[in-house]
Amino acid sequence: MLPLPRLIMAMVGAEAPYAPEEPSPWWLKGLAIFMALMVVFMLFSTASGILSPMLVNRFMPEDFEDIEPYPEDGTEEEKAEWDRSNEEWDALVEYIDDMMGVMEFSAVHSGLLAIMGMFCIPVLWRGDRELGVKLVGAWIGVNFLGGMGMMWMMSRIGFMPKFDYGPEAEEVDLDFIETFSVIAGYGQILLCNVLLLGVLVLVASQSKPATSFDIPSGFRPDEPPQS
Repeated sequence: MLPLPRLIMAMVGAEAPYAPEEPSPWWLKGLAIFMALMVVFMLFSTASGILSPMLVNRFMPEDFEDIEPYPEDGTEEEKAEWDRSNEEWDALVEYIDDMMGVMEFSAVHSGLLAIMGMFCIPVLWRGDRELGVKLVGAWIGVNFLGGMGMMWMMSRIGFMPKFDYGPEAEEVDLDFIETFSVIAGYGQILLCNVLLLGVLVLVASQSKPATSFDIPSGFRPDEPPQS
């Protein structure tokens, strides 16, 4: 049975207010936890991008002769083999130098994402939906643009060093492998960011503040009956 005030309102034809439930705050808090995990991942990526070039420059010799001396007293075949290995080593060193440039770009990109993520976490945790959603959206945009830029750099360098792989490589279409790797890399970045955007849209939808509105009462004594 309706309480007396509600019953009186219904009998006189008043509109009964409807107050929907407020959204759970854990939608935004959950997104804050997710961003905290992403910040940790980005910090590890930043450290890796900084330390890898330093370790390579410290421990990797630039000259093949530091690894294997030139065979002064060797046969012509041994000298030719050394020259071929030396050329491959130079190509490998050049390729690794280019890759270290990608690693440095990755370190800057990951560091920027880590800083942006740190701003997102407290905003989302305290329930500031509007600002939090915008910050995470900007984070996804920077993540997407940086990933596409990194893939562009990789496509120019190549996914494999340019060695002379010999007659055995004729059976393998290396150009196809390179093209497939580039397409797969771009597709992976696009798919990852689409999923991130989908999560953001879901959280934004589920955390939208409730809107109160009135439902007209079924009792309309002032209205003439319909004939």
